[in-house]
Amino acid sequence: MSELYSRRCRSCGASFVYDPQSETLKCPYCGSQETLTPSYEGIQEIDLEEALQAAQTPTSLTGYHVVYCQSCGAEIACQEVRAACGFCGSENVSEKALQALPVKPQGVLPFRVSQEEARAAFDRWVRSLWLAPSDLKDKRQIEKIRGFYLPIWTFDAQVWAHWRAEPGYYRTRTERYFDPRSRSWQSRTVTYVEWGPPVSGHHQDFYDDVLVSGLVSLPTSYLDSVGGFATPSDLQAYNPDYFLGWEVALPDKPLPAAWKEAYQRIYEMTAEACKRALPGDTHRNFSMRLQLSGLTTKLAYVPLYVVAYRYKGKPYRVVIHGRSGAVHGESPLSWVKVTLLVLALLVGVGLLAWLSGR
Repeated sequence: MSELYSRRCRSCGASFVYDPQSETLKCPYCGSQETLTPSYEGIQEIDLEEALQAAQTPTSLTGYHVVYCQSCGAEIACQEVRAACGFCGSENVSEKALQALPVKPQGVLPFRVSQEEARAAFDRWVRSLWLAPSDLKDKRQIEKIRGFYLPIWTFDAQVWAHWRAEPGYYRTRTERYFDPRSRSWQSRTVTYVEWGPPVSGHHQDFYDDVLVSGLVSLPTSYLDSVGGFATPSDLQAYNPDYFLGWEVALPDKPLPAAWKEAYQRIYEMTAEACKRALPGDTHRNFSMRLQLSGLTTKLAYVPLYVVAYRYKGKPYRVVIHGRSGAVHGESPLSWVKVTLLVLALLVGVGLLAWLSGR
């Protein structure tokens, strides 16, 4: 294993770390800072076919220790070997040989939210969980929030779609029926669907940086849940200086698997766009033929804080956006609180029914 990548402070010789608040390299000992000039040039979109071929040929890459979690499968490259996995909270981890990245990183979104700001956001999130067990609010004081640079695959695609469907129109009519309780004929208005003849059309679009998580252990839905990442506008050219002092997760989701997921996302977004072009109020028998061209991809890194904890033996995970501070996560439920809520709702419904029957 070669020496780790580092930058030294000119004043005291200690290793610099990237500081999100000042957006500079900062010495944690003497406080000296070195400016980082953002660069948005040199970010290359790689032809998807070429990238898929390159992904089949791993090469040697060094610079970080890699911790491999045997519980959730996450691979974390860091500058010191950790005792626990930041993704599932398991202590069943071991150092694993660093594998090559067949597709080189092209960009990075640096952290903007500091550890203290992430802690405050997490505490606010915990306090908002009014159906969670009360002692969970105490547990937050001992949980460590860990900042990771997470790999993402992005995909560009020019789309052309031909669609076909039968539009439906909501109509109303008045009909008479016999009410056995009043033993009389009554009138009511009913809604029905009037189906029109099949219609068809075309849709063209360009998708820029469709994002897919590069980790099997962290689904893309987690990234979506905190608002995604503005890679088309904010992504900077790859610079390992932003990684100094932070942990870096290795992409363990193969590019073919990531492209399969991205294709499904592109298909669903295109289908929704086509359906919005349909006349009427509803539709049936929708079909779409999709053609893609200009397919490119790239590997980039985005900032995320992760809190993995266990409550009564069950693992939970919370993620915090490293640039906006948005929080999304899993938490246990207090069945006592849930039961009380259900009882309160039942009492409320019963009271309304009693009042309406008076």
